[in-house]
Amino acid sequence: MQIEVVNARARSRYGQFVSAMDMVLEALERVDPLIERVDDKHRPGGFTVATQDELIGYRRATFDALDDLRGRAKKYEAELVSRDWRL
Repeated sequence: MQIEVVNARARSRYGQFVSAMDMVLEALERVDPLIERVDDKHRPGGFTVATQDELIGYRRATFDALDDLRGRAKKYEAELVSRDWRL
């Protein structure tokens, strides 16, 4: 009985983790219009602002890291499923 509770909790926490990754992905997809609005020619005085190319590079690196994390999560999910969600 106690094992079933732990297994259910593991499933729930994994589901929350996947939902969090989905939320990050949705937020990152909304960044493109903001990056396009960055004007590299007009720099506000006294502030250092990343260029469009830098922002695109940061976005790409973030997507790559998120994809890597998703891949690792899928491998871990397969391991958990094979063990009936026992930690």
